[in-house]
Amino acid sequence: MATLPDDFFTIATFGTLLGSVTLTTIVTGALHKFAGWSPAKTGLIVSFAVITAGLFLTEKLADPKADIVGFFNAFLVYLSAAGVSDAAGGNFRGDGRPFFRSWFH
Repeated sequence: MATLPDDFFTIATFGTLLGSVTLTTIVTGALHKFAGWSPAKTGLIVSFAVITAGLFLTEKLADPKADIVGFFNAFLVYLSAAGVSDAAGGNFRGDGRPFFRSWFH
């Protein structure tokens, strides 16, 4: 049987696409839900912050090649997180603001 890791997010998982998309989706959803910020704009800013934090934690922030790849990865993370939120949100027609909703509506 596989053992469970001690930490849910580590530096290694933080740098993966799944880890970055998960963080971006959750943080953007929380900022939309509790502060009312536009998820389309906030999600892009959060995705850049997540990628920058990943580069910092892996000590590659000063590497120009890693910065260029990170720049383009931020868009990949953003679009993946937007797709996840759209798929998880469905067609919500309630009075309240759902946690997951389409970022482009």
